[in-house]
Amino acid sequence: MSTSHTVAPEEYLPRDTADVVRTVRDSRNRADHLTVRGGEPFDDGLSLPDQRAVVSLRRMNSVLDINLGRRTVRVQAGAKLSDIDRRLGAHGLGLPIVGDHRDITAGGFASVGGVSTASHKYGMFIDRIVDLEYVDPDGRIGTCGRNHHTERFHRILGAGGRAGIITALTLDAIDIDKDHTWLTTNADRFLDFDSFVEHAYAEITQPGNAALQVGRWVDTAPLKVSRPVGTGHVQLGTVRFGQWSSLYPTTPTRSLRARREVGTRTRKSLGVIASAAGGRAGTPVRNAAAGALMFAPKVLTLRDAEYLADTVISSSERGPAYRVAIFAPLSTYTSVFYQLHDLFAGHRERTGCFTVISAMTYGVRSEYLRSEAAVHALPAEDHGLITFTCRLRPSALPSELLRDIVSGIDEICHSEQALRYDSTD
Repeated sequence: MSTSHTVAPEEYLPRDTADVVRTVRDSRNRADHLTVRGGEPFDDGLSLPDQRAVVSLRRMNSVLDINLGRRTVRVQAGAKLSDIDRRLGAHGLGLPIVGDHRDITAGGFASVGGVSTASHKYGMFIDRIVDLEYVDPDGRIGTCGRNHHTERFHRILGAGGRAGIITALTLDAIDIDKDHTWLTTNADRFLDFDSFVEHAYAEITQPGNAALQVGRWVDTAPLKVSRPVGTGHVQLGTVRFGQWSSLYPTTPTRSLRARREVGTRTRKSLGVIASAAGGRAGTPVRNAAAGALMFAPKVLTLRDAEYLADTVISSSERGPAYRVAIFAPLSTYTSVFYQLHDLFAGHRERTGCFTVISAMTYGVRSEYLRSEAAVHALPAEDHGLITFTCRLRPSALPSELLRDIVSGIDEICHSEQALRYDSTD
C-alpha cells in the first residue's frame, strides 16, 4: 500500500521501490510533473515555492547490505551518507566521497554528481557507484551499472531525476577508520587574489599525498554606516583574504587531541556568534566570524574534516545568496577563476547587488567528468571545481540582472571549455 501524504504542494513519501512505481504511474496523466527530493525540504531564501508534486525519498533510508568481501554497500536512495558511513565504520570501512552536510542522501548526491574535498583523490561520488536501480518516467523498474547498460547508467547519473528516479544504489567503500584517522593542516594564507589563485592551481595540479584539499577566498564590500553626528555616512574598507589548506595524515598525540578539543569549542562559539548576529548592524560581526570559521583547524579527525562546513561554516551563512559552481579544465583554470571573480565584483561595483563574494576551490580527478567532457567535445583532462557564493543585497536579484549574470557565466564556460555543476538536490 502506498504511503503517500498530501501537503501543499502535494508530497509523496514512498517507503520502497513499489511505492515509487505506483506514484509515477498514478501521476502519468497529470498536467505537471513530479519533482524528486532526496531528503528534507530545503529553502535557501531565493527559490520560489515549487507547486509541482514532490516525491520525497526520505523514508527510503535503509542500508540494505554490506559486502565485506567486495567492499561495497547497497542502500536505498534516501539513506543519508553520514548514516551509511557510520554503519560502514563498524566494519572498518568508509565512503571515499561524502557531501559536506550530514543530511545529503545517496540518491540526491548521485543525481547531481557529487564532489568533495577528497575529489582530487577519489573523483566524484558517481565514480564510486557500482550499479543502481531506478524507476523510469513510465513507472518501469530498471537496473544499470558500470558493466551493464552503461549508456543508460551515465544518462541517469547526474540528471537530477529527469531521466528516472534512483531508488537504490551499490557503492564502493574503502578501508578507513574515519574517527581515528587524524589529519594535520598545512595552511597558506593570502591577502592578494592573484597569489591565491596561483597557489591553488599549483596545489590542484600536484596534490601529493594530501587526504583533503580546499581553498577559500572572501572578498567583502565596503560597509557604509551612519555617522553618529550630522548627516551622511562613513565607509569602512573592504576585507580580502584567503587560505589554501592541504590536510595530511598524522599520528595522534595527547597534545594534538587537546588542540582538537580546544579548536572544536572555539569554532562552535564563533558559529553561535555568527548565527546570532542579526540585521545590518550585525554584518561586521558575521563577516568577522565567517572569516575566522572558514579556515580549517590545525588538527582534526577525517570525519570532522569532512563535515567542517556543516558544523561550522554554514552557521555564518545567513540570508539569500547567488551560487554557481564550475568545473574548469586545468588548462583554463586560472582564466576561469579570474573571469568569474571579475564578473561578480563588477556587478557588485555597478549595482550593489552583492555584499560578500566568497569562493571555494579544489581539484577533481573524475573518469565520469572526463567522459562528460568528451560528450561535449571538450578536452578529457582533470578539473578544478570553482564555487562562488555571492550574498545578496537586496533580498533578490532583479530578473534582468540575473539574466545578465547567467549570460556572462555561460560565455565564460563556452570560451574556456568549462562545465557548469548543478549541485541542487
